[in-house]
Amino acid sequence: MNLAPAAAFTASATWAFATSRYTRASREVGSTRVNLARTCVALPAFVGMRLLAGGGPFLSGVTPLGATWLVVSIVCSYALADSLFLTACRRVGLTTALSIASTYPLWAAVWGTVVDHEPVGAGRAVGMLLAVGGVVWLVQLGNGGATGSAQRDTAGLGLAVTASLLWALNSIGVKRGAAGMNLFDVNVFRFTVAFLILSPQLWLPSERVRARAPAGGWLILLPALLADCVLGSLCYVYGLSNTDLAVGATLSSLAPLISVPFAIAAGEEHFDLRRLGAIVATVTGIALLVR
Repeated sequence: MNLAPAAAFTASATWAFATSRYTRASREVGSTRVNLARTCVALPAFVGMRLLAGGGPFLSGVTPLGATWLVVSIVCSYALADSLFLTACRRVGLTTALSIASTYPLWAAVWGTVVDHEPVGAGRAVGMLLAVGGVVWLVQLGNGGATGSAQRDTAGLGLAVTASLLWALNSIGVKRGAAGMNLFDVNVFRFTVAFLILSPQLWLPSERVRARAPAGGWLILLPALLADCVLGSLCYVYGLSNTDLAVGATLSSLAPLISVPFAIAAGEEHFDLRRLGAIVATVTGIALLVR
């Protein structure tokens, strides 16, 4: 039984659980400190798990090509895409930026088909389009992301498209870089690179004036950090490295779908027929992808 699709979907669930908590904290301490906190929790956790699991020297399965792809994946997520996405949000609004950026599984699937020669039949193609389209529709229907005063400028839209392409490259980098490697080694390597990229950014003038910890301290973020950075990272790497990109990238991008029931239960969103249609489209697409 192939558990990789379920793992990719679990990565969406852990991100949906953590993202609202990260968003609140980033308003106080900035996205760099939040991302660095993720790294500081994940890296020792994966080093510990690697020591317990054994299996020879650390990073023994890392090849120069694999290491290059893993560095590409981290640079395209932590260092570039996330910052470009936040800038796009400020220029065109969260709803528009997230709707555009959420199309990244399509670019990853195109790479998988054209470059890696992964099979994409009619059913899988329709499923991917339905799932991605359903997520974009859900984002558009979201109440919390509307920022009507945001300027709809070409540069902001271009930044959102660029973030989408970079997130796709992150998926490709994980799939290619993790091939043949121990899952713990992959995550040790990725979070080490992330730590080296993020740490110097704390000395930037824009970061030095921010609060050092969110209200209530970092401990309140620990459940989200453990769910996302440890469980979610394991599932993300396993899911991406053991499925075709059309499947893994799509199933790991469904956090907006998973967030909807919680938002409705909390009274932050309202339920209507359009939202039901978006959910049905997304779920139908998932069924076609994993059947």
